[in-house]
Amino acid sequence: MTDIKFVTADNLKSLEQYGAALICGMLTIRTQESFHIAAYEKGLFEEDEEECSKTICYELRRLMALYKKQMENILERCEIDENQVIEALRTMAPDVKKPRKRKT
Repeated sequence: MTDIKFVTADNLKSLEQYGAALICGMLTIRTQESFHIAAYEKGLFEEDEEECSKTICYELRRLMALYKKQMENILERCEIDENQVIEALRTMAPDVKKPRKRKT
């Protein structure tokens, strides 16, 4: 099992570090989608903002599909998995939770 090390893009040196960055990126995208969905469900938007938010969510889902495919390919080749990265994040930020799939 490999220790998870979070680095900046300039200091990236391994496939494991890149894989960890992909997972963190995916978590960020899922969080952004959650905010758009919550604002929509709470009726916070005007009509044009609502349409924009729907488009953003659509694009975020497309981006998440790309991230997922890349993540699966990369994680096949290295010694880390998604749960390890999330656990490493929890040591730095205890409120981090593993995202669940949203019902669409």
